[in-house]
Amino acid sequence: MKNSSHPLLLCAVLAFSVLPAIAADVAGAKDPLGLKRYEGTKITYYNQKAYDAYELPIGKMTEINFTSHKGVFEKSLKLEGKVTRVSYVSADANRTSLEVYRNYKTELADKGWEILWEGSENELSRGDGSNFANLYAGRPGQTFEYSHLGGHFIAAKKDNAHLGIYIVNFKDGYISDPKLAPTKGAPIVAIDIVESAAMDEKMVVVKAEEMASKITEQGSINLYGFYFDFNSATLKSESGPSLDEVVKLLNVDPKLRLLVVGHTDAVGAFDYNIELSKKRAASVVAALTERLPSAAPRLTPCGVGYQCPIANNSSDEGRAKNRRVALVKVDK
Repeated sequence: MKNSSHPLLLCAVLAFSVLPAIAADVAGAKDPLGLKRYEGTKITYYNQKAYDAYELPIGKMTEINFTSHKGVFEKSLKLEGKVTRVSYVSADANRTSLEVYRNYKTELADKGWEILWEGSENELSRGDGSNFANLYAGRPGQTFEYSHLGGHFIAAKKDNAHLGIYIVNFKDGYISDPKLAPTKGAPIVAIDIVESAAMDEKMVVVKAEEMASKITEQGSINLYGFYFDFNSATLKSESGPSLDEVVKLLNVDPKLRLLVVGHTDAVGAFDYNIELSKKRAASVVAALTERLPSAAPRLTPCGVGYQCPIANNSSDEGRAKNRRVALVKVDK
């Protein structure tokens, strides 16, 4: 009796393939972070961004925007770093999402991942969990949108990485390329992994002279040399060179008065971004007045969230341009 459960455990472990990736994977795809795939599955979607924002659900979804496919959750983690999105499909309709879910839990435990939250069907979103499936729209086509019954989700963490795994049996949906379509009734898996890391700092520090010229010419200047962690208003030490240049600007023109305006991208709720941008602007002003106390009466912090974009928030590059601090001249 003591060893009666071992055969079942062995079956669960053996269900994962240790063979090389099958040839049907989309070009350039690979299993992320060394996680084994479920036996007989192929990768039909693979997307990797060197640096992006990602919201990991660790609580039930309460709302979904069916246009943007972004959800609102009882609890979530807002992350930034390298984001890898992978979708696997199976051709074996005899396998169930529950079986695949159990196997992935075993795999995560073996690799030292800590489970943060997990749920199934109506534990994921209202009703039968149908809204949750919309988080995985377009990978590829409608692989996930209409397949939610029997859905399972796992959120986990290991070292500097977080992941979300969504598993369900494919019901129906339009996929333009037949080679990427799952067999009806077979398991499908979406895995998103975020490896937290510092963003490559590619923005050039603007010199005080250039700031003065731009402010004289157009009344304001956008600066990208003030750094904050995602979802934080604490100014990072890497911001020092830009702070020093603004101090030089203020010293050269003792009558110059400025609005210090925080701007965010469109990730997150409107009101939240307004408050975050105000706090970030206040952090910049605090750091400037620490360096130059006499400038305090000449600096006014304010934040506008994502109300004044200068680029499209639908791309990484656009969001990076929108996250900025502007110096605006005050004439009165």
